[in-house]
Amino acid sequence: MKLITLFIFLSSIINIDLLEKGIRKYNKGKYLRAIEILNKIEKKDKSSDYYFYVGHSYSYLDKNETSIIYYDSAIQINDKNDMVFFEKGFSNFILGNSYEALKNLNKAIELKPNNAKYYVNRGTIKYDLGYKESACNDWYNAIKLDDKIINYSMIKSNCI
Repeated sequence: MKLITLFIFLSSIINIDLLEKGIRKYNKGKYLRAIEILNKIEKKDKSSDYYFYVGHSYSYLDKNETSIIYYDSAIQINDKNDMVFFEKGFSNFILGNSYEALKNLNKAIELKPNNAKYYVNRGTIKYDLGYKESACNDWYNAIKLDDKIINYSMIKSNCI
């Protein structure tokens, strides 16, 4: 029994180490290598962070359909991570799924209402969908949160 407990403990340490190594590769922009390392983590130890970093790596590799699958898995484990919803929205927008992207950004803003970047991006999606007034409101809200987040002349040319 002690041997089994020791094996499980060591296995968890190895998987944590793999997650940290994968994240380091991700942070260095080595997305394929990050995916290779992260995919060595045993299924039972795959966390929301695992799914987020693999998904975001795929997004950087312009494999947004695959990234969305991983973001969905991250959300199933932890539906309170605003970044996952934001990145899923970005991937959906890139794929031309603007309505789905809008839902994702709405959720990201619900979870973290003081993130100016979320308002800028949601405004862009709304503008793309033809919701000009609502887009402008989001851009103005972004400026209220961070006056350097967006070029005011861009808003002026699109909203006035």
